[in-house]
Amino acid sequence: MFLVLCWASTAWSIVPRESVRGALGLTGVLAAMLVFLAGRYDRPQAVETLFRVLVIATVVGVAVACLDVALHYPLESMISTKPGVNAATKYNRGFDYLVLIVWPVVGHACWHRRWRTVLVLALTVAVMLAVTFSLAARAAVAAGMVVLVLAWIAPRLVAIVLPWGMAALVVTLPLGLRLLAERRAELARFLKPSGATRLEIWDYMTARVAEHPVRGWGLLSSKYLPIHPQELASYIYTGARGIYPHNQWLELWVELGALGAALGLVFALLVLSRIRRLPDAIRPFAYAAFASAMTMASVNYEVTTDSWWSALAASALLFGILDRHTANIAAGGRPV
Repeated sequence: MFLVLCWASTAWSIVPRESVRGALGLTGVLAAMLVFLAGRYDRPQAVETLFRVLVIATVVGVAVACLDVALHYPLESMISTKPGVNAATKYNRGFDYLVLIVWPVVGHACWHRRWRTVLVLALTVAVMLAVTFSLAARAAVAAGMVVLVLAWIAPRLVAIVLPWGMAALVVTLPLGLRLLAERRAELARFLKPSGATRLEIWDYMTARVAEHPVRGWGLLSSKYLPIHPQELASYIYTGARGIYPHNQWLELWVELGALGAALGLVFALLVLSRIRRLPDAIRPFAYAAFASAMTMASVNYEVTTDSWWSALAASALLFGILDRHTANIAAGGRPV
């Protein structure tokens, strides 16, 4: 249904060519994800090998990334199509995605009571957070940790609060961001320039939502939205050249309207319903991953970002493997 809406939006989009490109890209990446997630990964021996490799890859990957950052990106410049351009941003993306992938790995280690592995992973993530410039990664880890603890001590409360919280967030988002944006002058002294820039972006984006609230302006249209002269006159960081909203829920509202936001909410609620079916030992880590993902989605990435969807798919796949693996062990540990 989401893809149907994306393709339908090309009919009323202010930039039909961009909307077609976005719909085509989303169709490809979501189809690939479904094929990826439909596979069977049940052999216990292979599963244990997979998670051991992931632990090693996490430690080695972060170590190499930290070394490259310290040396001013010589490795990144060797493989980049644009050497020296946005090197830090590329690493920020990798660190963000690692947060989503590491949650099931930590869950697997805790389930087996491998506390040394948990400690190693925690220290590795701590080093990563110390090196990265990504506030999104830091906020995502913090949100995940809070939800993880709550899911342990009050699982029923989390199962109720997260769905209702998501519904409240999505429904009230345009108004909430509008109110924040209108107070950007007062908030600017507490924010980095990037934060103040987001408030300016959200100011005119929320205004455009009100102009086309039901069906939006068309997929991938946010960079081409009109910005009125009186709006530009009040901005310090934002120019006439458009940019994406830096909030995927706001992007759904502005590009696909209330219909897109509603479908996004249904997707989030579906994910939460699947998490509730996971074994007790794994469920808190899946809730933590969900909280981390929603935190990142609220401050970064376009809805059409293929690497973002790939990270979500990788995290989902690992939790799916853990779900079947724990059931298999409980049944006697025989390979399927």
